[in-house]
Amino acid sequence: MESYFNGKWQDKNFERLEYSGYQLVNYVNDQTPSSVLDIGCGYNRFKGKIKRLTGIDPYNDNACIKTSLEDFYPSPSYDIVLALGSINFGDEANIDNQMSLIHVLFRKEAIFRVNPGIPHDWADVADIQGIQWYPWTKEKIYAIADQYKYNVKKFEEESVSQGHLRYFFIYNK
Repeated sequence: MESYFNGKWQDKNFERLEYSGYQLVNYVNDQTPSSVLDIGCGYNRFKGKIKRLTGIDPYNDNACIKTSLEDFYPSPSYDIVLALGSINFGDEANIDNQMSLIHVLFRKEAIFRVNPGIPHDWADVADIQGIQWYPWTKEKIYAIADQYKYNVKKFEEESVSQGHLRYFFIYNK
């Protein structure tokens, strides 16, 4: 995964995303959060736009802190957490573990864009060999909400630049 996300992957057409692109800047800033965490921030596109933002990413040097979610131990938690394409890899146990970590990281809202298991078909096969995309479903999203007693404030289908389906959703406590 490191070779893929450390130079091969690009967030092309980020500004054109209907729900999870730059329009999130005003949405997040309008809530006047005391702190915001962007998990898997990649190129850290929201840096300097969303106030009080910390971006973490295990592979991209543009992150504020170059670390994985599993190795990140902040104190205290954040008002808002963004996970826009980062909680997509591994099996059910891995996703459940990451969601349990996110649960303790946010006080108000967690905003997600997830992939329903569609590989990046534009990438060279060698680049994505060994990457397991988790097959997110609407049922899984709502089951997590039930498990943690979240409200699903918003659920939308979104199309990324390759025309592939993604799910965009917001949990709040």
